[in-house]
Amino acid sequence: MAATPITTVKGQREDISDVLVLIEPGDTPIFSLCSKNKTPTNVLFQWPVDKYSAPSTAGVLSDADVSSFDDEHASRELLAGRVQKVRRSFAVDDLVESVADLAGVGRKQAFNKAAAKALVEIKTDIEAIIGSDNDSRVQSGADSYLTRGLGEWIKSSAQADTATAVPSAFRTPAASINTTATGSLTESAVIDVLESVFKERKARKNYDLICGTALKKAFTGFIRTATASTNVMSSIRTFNQDGASKKIVNSIDVYDGDFGVLSLHVSTYLANTAAAAVQAARGYILDMDMVSIGFNRKPRLQELEDRGGGRRGFVDAIFGLAVANPAVLGKFAATT
Repeated sequence: MAATPITTVKGQREDISDVLVLIEPGDTPIFSLCSKNKTPTNVLFQWPVDKYSAPSTAGVLSDADVSSFDDEHASRELLAGRVQKVRRSFAVDDLVESVADLAGVGRKQAFNKAAAKALVEIKTDIEAIIGSDNDSRVQSGADSYLTRGLGEWIKSSAQADTATAVPSAFRTPAASINTTATGSLTESAVIDVLESVFKERKARKNYDLICGTALKKAFTGFIRTATASTNVMSSIRTFNQDGASKKIVNSIDVYDGDFGVLSLHVSTYLANTAAAAVQAARGYILDMDMVSIGFNRKPRLQELEDRGGGRRGFVDAIFGLAVANPAVLGKFAATT
């Protein structure tokens, strides 16, 4: 008796799951932690910054009249930043939107799904820009306006964009920037950075450390025991843990040091255009009172005219990153 072979029979339906697997974009800690500043009203926006004079221990004669005066505004400067426009555009074929029943999407939902995805991508674009080494830039020819990323704000030398370069008195001290390879990073080096930040801030503060994966592992490594040679005493750190949980917790999320407290947040969007090793080793010590985003246009969805080929649209935003005083921040900027 003849049988119908599965290999040649016509009309078999495709078996496609309705589950759409979409890799999560990851956390955006800087975007989430930043305060939202006043709306920039120009492509170049500015804010004043000042610092206290060094303390004086000199006395005053009992019969001395006031004969000299200080200019309490002598150290005032203007810091400046630029805005940047970001955009994600998308279009959906007319038949895809109207006819196709896409797995994990459904009929007549392709445009909405594309819009939702683009809105998430805009958020990660902004996070990557904030965490980048981009300097601010004036629009010229094919080069668009750029806002300055934290990698350039937290810098001990002058920035290339001279119109917005941080004045020398408010640049991050070199001692607040560590370039030690993460595999060789020690607690002593971390304490030195925090000490430098403390000397500028003149207060023990709670900071957020936005860090790459390698830098986070380096901090966690501070609680491990290193094996030494037989002639050298090994430094051992112990910690207590409830054994009833039947698990070992080996992670540092908060580092409490002599000169400040660091809350660690892992990010995969730091130094975004640099080599992978640089991204993983990067870290920013941030006082979030000093870092803010100003939105001239918050992320929005705009649908364009359908000219017959299908629905089209874009999401965009206009924003600028402001650092109130770069001198009180810190950075880990190893290349490995």
